[in-house]
Amino acid sequence: MGMKVDMISQLPLDLKFAPAMGRHDFMVGECNHYAAHLIETWPKEWTPYPAMTLYGPKGCGKSHLAAVWQNISQARGLNLEEFSTCDVEELINAKENLVIDHLEFLIGDRTQEEKLFHLYNAFQQQGLYFLGLSSTSPEKLKFEIRDLESRLRSAQSAEIKPPDDELLIKVMAKRFFDQSFKIDQDSLEYILLRMERSWDGLDRLVEKVSSTATALKKGELTKPLLRTVMTEDAQVDY
Repeated sequence: MGMKVDMISQLPLDLKFAPAMGRHDFMVGECNHYAAHLIETWPKEWTPYPAMTLYGPKGCGKSHLAAVWQNISQARGLNLEEFSTCDVEELINAKENLVIDHLEFLIGDRTQEEKLFHLYNAFQQQGLYFLGLSSTSPEKLKFEIRDLESRLRSAQSAEIKPPDDELLIKVMAKRFFDQSFKIDQDSLEYILLRMERSWDGLDRLVEKVSSTATALKKGELTKPLLRTVMTEDAQVDY
């Protein structure tokens, strides 16, 4: 990787930034390019289906990208408990787009599948949409209701893979730059070799490094400082 990264102008310009509901921008790379494309081209790329599924492991960025769509579509977010206990007729009558989290735990439960099936059909008639978040592809979920299975498997779906090393490096550089810290390439690579490779892991690490550097009044993130932070993290199974 070779280059020094201590100024935002030195970052490659082939990155796209999508505004997200959170502390930092959602950055697009190979691991999430198609998923981001489907979000950005909604509703054109979703038609004629009223649903789309984002799937991938915990920490891959599903919630971040869902927040982008939620902002674009003015959708209401529902966690697993909220959807499981809701009255589906009330959701339909509210005429709101929806983000439904943990879709994989609804599939296999006939009562919840009936609600999803009813919601799917009603949304298709009303011109509304829901985005399902899942750890597993619709192709691998075991459905109770065949008609729901065919509908969700026919609709768009996109996998979000864990971030690759290149994207993690670029995001770290931007995050530290945004907080006015200087860091060189060697230090970024030092972090990369020792960190949890997920967006959640990156969030926690950047927060810990930043708070430590601020407390010590350090404007440059050196290896000794990083070593101290990451050693402490390792001791608590971070």
